[in-house]
Amino acid sequence: MIVTEAELAGLIDQTNLEMGASAQEIADFCTRSVPFGFRALCLLPDQVGVALPVLRGTSIGLAACVSFPLGLDRWEVKAREAADLCDLEVAEIDMVVHTGRAREGDLSWVEQEVAAVRQAVAHPRLLKVIIEIPVLPDELVGPVAVAAEAGGADLVKTSTGYKRLGIRATRAEDVRLLRSRLSPATGIKAAGGIRNLGQLEEMVEAGATRVGASRGIEIVEEWRLRQAGDPRGR
Repeated sequence: MIVTEAELAGLIDQTNLEMGASAQEIADFCTRSVPFGFRALCLLPDQVGVALPVLRGTSIGLAACVSFPLGLDRWEVKAREAADLCDLEVAEIDMVVHTGRAREGDLSWVEQEVAAVRQAVAHPRLLKVIIEIPVLPDELVGPVAVAAEAGGADLVKTSTGYKRLGIRATRAEDVRLLRSRLSPATGIKAAGGIRNLGQLEEMVEAGATRVGASRGIEIVEEWRLRQAGDPRGR
């Protein structure tokens, strides 16, 4: 059970991965987000330079995506991009595995490419690995997640949630499956279609330790309404 607003905000990666967002739009997004104390803001790589001055001196981490949203770059390219982002003070990397290799069940490839990026993302920086569950055959979800964990993932992430690709929303059963296969020490990030407090709570109940959402502000405001006894806070 989520007890406090700080606990709720600490679960959320407040996300803006909109294609074509301007520098001013990203700066405004970051400025609006800072007072809520989210765990991290998750952005595209070219937006890092805009976000860093806004976040510097706050408790909010900066996460950046690598090979988003398709994951089809060579792993050497992914590792180089991750290393460059770490040089820019990014605290967390959200990388997408090669979706084609994952769908083929090439678990060795998945493990090796995650390991290559892990080498570029030294601890204490976090590596989150997106395995895009909605496009995987059901029988491969667990093995691909385990391969990502073996490669060095700190968290395994359910999905890009990238609506322009028509990816379905993440389901609680996706999270439960990951939790049943991964070590207790490996986190799970639920992302994709999580738009309200009830959906977030469902993911946490299923085993998510982090939630990616573009509506983090609205989710926290919904929490506040609930605490105030307002019926709008479902």
